[in-house]
Parts: sequence; structure tokens; C-alpha cells
Amino acid sequence: MIQQLSEQLVSMGQVLLALDTGVGLLVAVGFSMSASHLFSLLANRLTPRQILLHMVVDALVLSLALLLCLVCHSLMLALMEGVPLQPITFGNRMAVALWPGLFYVLVAAPYVSDLIAVTILAWMHLNMMILVNAMYGIPFSHALFVCLPGYVIALLLVGALFSQRWRSSYDTLAKEVALQIQR
Repeated sequence: MIQQLSEQLVSMGQVLLALDTGVGLLVAVGFSMSASHLFSLLANRLTPRQILLHMVVDALVLSLALLLCLVCHSLMLALMEGVPLQPITFGNRMAVALWPGLFYVLVAAPYVSDLIAVTILAWMHLNMMILVNAMYGIPFSHALFVCLPGYVIALLLVGALFSQRWRSSYDTLAKEVALQIQR
């Protein structure tokens, strides 16, 4: 049993080494998306340690959401277009399509954040469709259907995390205001 566990850990290490480029970009995009919450965390007067912890956890969850998006794209390519399923190779090739997400930190800008967020997410989706077309020769109409389910999943996960984070930030701020009023 220990031998089998050891072999699985070695196998997992090989997978992570093979994904080094794609995972690095996924984590960088996750941190950029996480940094868009920095102002709300500062507004709630969290300590630097709490802010760092929130940002790291958010970045990892956001990276996982984007990784699930890429795996879904790979599965859709296998199901709809008959492309052999190779999530590692696909992840390394396709993660470059997510580079506009590095600018997601700008979403924290006041007044125009929704416009920036929608633009960046649409840009990432367009990049993915272009890469699917360029690498596999799939027409854009098919690439849209191949890429859409993965982005819907990622958007739902990102939206759920952002909703939860904003809600908890407002709850913390409301508690502090209530305490100030009671004094």
C-alpha cells in the first residue's frame, strides 16, 4: 500500500512538472483576480496577515476554477471533435489564452470595474477560441461550443467566490458600524 501511494505521489509530481508553465500562469491570474478584493479587505481594517491569508486562499480557489475550465475544454474537444484527451498538454498550450487575466487587478478600480471585468473575461474566451481554432483546425462556430461550457463553469465558480467575499466584507463592515453606533 505504501509503495502504491509512493508511486501515485511520484506520478502526481511528474504531472505538476509537466504543467509548470500553465500552472504558473493560472496562479498568477488567480492572484490578479484575488488582488481585486484588496480594497474591500483594507476597508474592513483587516490585519496584513488576514489580508494575505484571504488573498492566497482566493488565488488558489480562482486558479482551481480556471484549471477546471481548461479541463472542461479538453473534455469537450474529446467529446465533440474527437481530439485525443491530453489535459496536461492542453493546459500548457492553452493557459497562454488566460494572460489577459493578469490585468484583472484593475477590476478594483472604482466606477468602471464591471466593464473591465466583462472585457477581460470576454478577451480570455476569445483567446481560447482562437487557440482552439489555430491548434486543432476547428471552425470558430464549433470552437464557441467547445469553449463555452468551461467558461460557464469558471464564471459560476468565480462569481460564487466573489459574491461570498463581498458579502462577508459587508457583514464585517456592518458589524463594526453597529459597534461604533452602540458606543
